[in-house]
Formats: sequence, structure tokens, C-alpha cells
Amino acid sequence: MYRSAIVAAAAALVLATPVEAKRAIILYTPVQKLARADVVVVGKVTAIEKATVDAPQFPGVKEKTSYKVAVIKIESGLVGAANVTHIKVGFVPAAPAPVGDPAVPPVGRPIPGRGGFGPVVLTEGQEGLFYLSKHHSADFYTISPMLAPIGAKDDGYKDQLAQAKLGAAALTDPMKALKAEKAPDRLFAANVLIQKYRAYPEGGVEAELVKISADESKLVLKAIAEGNWKGDPNDGNAPNSYQAFSMIGLNEKDGWKYPVVKPGEDFIEKTKEAYVAWLAGAGKDYQISKWVAKKK
Repeated sequence: MYRSAIVAAAAALVLATPVEAKRAIILYTPVQKLARADVVVVGKVTAIEKATVDAPQFPGVKEKTSYKVAVIKIESGLVGAANVTHIKVGFVPAAPAPVGDPAVPPVGRPIPGRGGFGPVVLTEGQEGLFYLSKHHSADFYTISPMLAPIGAKDDGYKDQLAQAKLGAAALTDPMKALKAEKAPDRLFAANVLIQKYRAYPEGGVEAELVKISADESKLVLKAIAEGNWKGDPNDGNAPNSYQAFSMIGLNEKDGWKYPVVKPGEDFIEKTKEAYVAWLAGAGKDYQISKWVAKKK
């Protein structure tokens, strides 16, 4: 089921050498990527422009980096690309392959088009699902390594694309998604929205917390109260209300206190009871806050 991975992290990929401890790096799910990107499109890289563009990689950095610029022809715009047919994406070219066995690339060498642990390098003809962030000063978008594209030929691409489309629909029309007939669908929408709202913008920009509308906030909070707090026992990645609740970040200033759990009591059940009581009392007028980039 596409919704099953909405709030769970993807499997950890472990990198290790014989002399150092293993380090687990959590990869984002398609919807987690969706929540962090400014623009999400399905498309194909139709050209790599010959001229490079020099621009600082991060705000406040004086030194400039040379970017290659790819042109992506948009097949469908999921988020932030209405009425757009093409979009430009800057990337840092891969370093020349070192002398040695090409079958054993050194740690840190960029993996074209895949990213995750090094810069994402785009190639002409590449197709798939792209998660883009607006460059803070240049006239193109970029791709964070943690928002690496999903290739059209990758295993599970169709399922991941379907999941991203469901998430995009919730972001496009939150109120409609939050009023879905079935409680699991309302919880799915609430999870997508909370992930979007509570994710700090990419690209090193300054951001601030702004309250969402009272009506939308009430529906999100209600969807959490009515949802399944423990998920599916047969699917450890299934969405659940406890995860959504945890992302909101309630504290004592909001009138929230975690329950005191006695031996033998279920912490999640008690937290649900406390949350439902809070929502009917101190939290009845609470509004969820979201991170938004500060305007220049």
C-alpha cells in the first residue's frame, strides 16, 4: 500500500571500513522528499548546457562554484510547476575518476543521477522523479544529495511515483484531503502536511515559523486524534498517529504534558488519551506552525 511508507524512514544504508565503526545514514522516503522540495516534477533531462554558471553554493559564502546546467522537460508537475514545460537545474560536475580499479570507486565519489552520499550529477536522457530546491541566488534549481531523483528504471519506481502523487494531491488541496471519507486517508494527508510544515527549508536559507489557518489546523489535529496510533502490526512502516503527533512539537507552553505512565500501562495508549483530552481543552484553539523561508 503506497501510504505505508509515509512517515517511516527508508532502510538505513550502512557504510563501513575495517577500521571504523559502522555509520547508518537514513534515506528519505518519496513523501519525505516531497515535503522538503520546492518543486517536484516527473520528466527527462533533454540537454546539458555547454556554458557553466558560477554561483555560491550557500547563502553568505563569497567563493563561487562552477555549475553545469541541465534542462528537464516536464512530463507532469506534481508540486510548484504549474504551467511550466521545462526547468533548469544546476549541479556540480563529477570529479575525474581517479587512477586505479574503476570497479572500486573511492568513498565520496559522486554517483551520477543517484546522489545520497555525494553530489547529484545529471546526465542527458535521464528520466524519473525529480525533487528540486530553488538556488538562493542563481536562476536555476538544485538537487540536494538527500533529495536524489528516483530513476524511471529503478525498482519500485511506479509505486514510489504513485505515493508521491498522493502526497502532492494533499499538498495541492489540503482541505479536500483532510475531509476524505476514510480515517486512514485523512491521517495520510495529515502526515504529508505535517512533514511539509515541520521540515526546515533546504538550501541554507533563513526561515521562520508561521501559523497555518485555524480551520486546516483543526482538521489535521482531528485526523491525528481519530487515526490509528500504533499502525499496522503486520507492517512496521505503516503510518500512525503517534508519529504525526510527535512531529508537531507540542510543549508545556502549548498546555501539553506527557502522561505519567505506571508500570504495566501502555505509553502510546496513555499518550493518545492525554492528546484527546488536550485537544478538547487546552489545545482547542491551538494552531500548527510551519517553517517558511524569510523573504529577502
